[in-house]
Amino acid sequence: MTHEPTTVPAWSDLRHDPADGRLADLTARLAALDGPADEAGVWPAELWSTLVEYGVPLWALPTAVGGEACDRLRILQRYARVAEGSMTAAFILSQHDAGVRRLAAAIERHSAHSWLEMIKADEAFATVGISQLTTSRRLGANPLTAVREGHGYRIDGAMPWVTAAEMADVVVTGAVLDDGRQILVALPTDRPGLEVREPFPLAALQSSCTSEIVCDGVHAEDAFLLAGPADDVMSHPNAAGTGGLETSALALGQARAALAALEGERPKRADLAEPVEALSAAWRDAWESLTAAAAEMPGAPTSAQVRAQANALVLRVTQAYLTARRGSGFLRTEPAQRWARQALFFLVWSCPSPVAQATIRDLAGVCPA
Repeated sequence: MTHEPTTVPAWSDLRHDPADGRLADLTARLAALDGPADEAGVWPAELWSTLVEYGVPLWALPTAVGGEACDRLRILQRYARVAEGSMTAAFILSQHDAGVRRLAAAIERHSAHSWLEMIKADEAFATVGISQLTTSRRLGANPLTAVREGHGYRIDGAMPWVTAAEMADVVVTGAVLDDGRQILVALPTDRPGLEVREPFPLAALQSSCTSEIVCDGVHAEDAFLLAGPADDVMSHPNAAGTGGLETSALALGQARAALAALEGERPKRADLAEPVEALSAAWRDAWESLTAAAAEMPGAPTSAQVRAQANALVLRVTQAYLTARRGSGFLRTEPAQRWARQALFFLVWSCPSPVAQATIRDLAGVCPA
């Protein structure tokens, strides 16, 4: 039985973007920088400066401050292209943009508008510290709490996972009041009582400089408030979430990089033809699921279903490429081992319990519940 060659379609075939040529250059630049950044394990200044050079931080900024305010489908595709070049850069960008979106949702507030203007001028860096309200559960440390104090709140406790914490000028974070309601605040990182801990020794994406931030009596003035008090502030529109379809787009971008590399091995390995075709078809199916969910098409899969599909695919493709590269792929200088390590992050990064449970059942060979 013969098989017609099947490849991942060009990005322009999926959805034309006026910046296609420039985005291709950006992906190539990031790909050249990702390996050295991963090996160095420190803040990847050159990766971030490359994003700034190509105007990437403008994508999520509102037009009111000179940003592009890209529509959902466009920014998902652009995120995937960044991840195809560098997962480190894409991860940092996703956390930065999550903070930007929350600031943009509160742009009528003077402090939020000021931060957005400084971000536009590359004079400030934003990130988020909200996992204590979503997927993370603290073990041994106090969750972030807020107590009304004067014209503001006293903030105590910890933000367990904050990317680029040491570089951030402002962190969008959430805290719980005594009555169970929650608030979101734009907290400057130079406030007395705020401490950025040393970055965690992660198995991958060490250069993201992801740390714990501890607050000990940090005063957040009312002017810092972005949302709340509310019963579930993260359920409100435009809350500072960092997961969802954006995370799935990053997984598919990294899967695309590994798939292209695997296809590059095919001329030397006839046995790779059928696996490459099958994985390419699976990638297209996953991308169609992502775009259907983003466009809210009738019958579209849920965000959790897309995430499960993207997670499974990025693990399969990166491990297939590592296997194809054999021993040489296990060298630290090779992208194969880096992509395989980075793909594991999708199992734990903002991964909702139903998705995690489905993954465990799949790995165990247990039929879906």
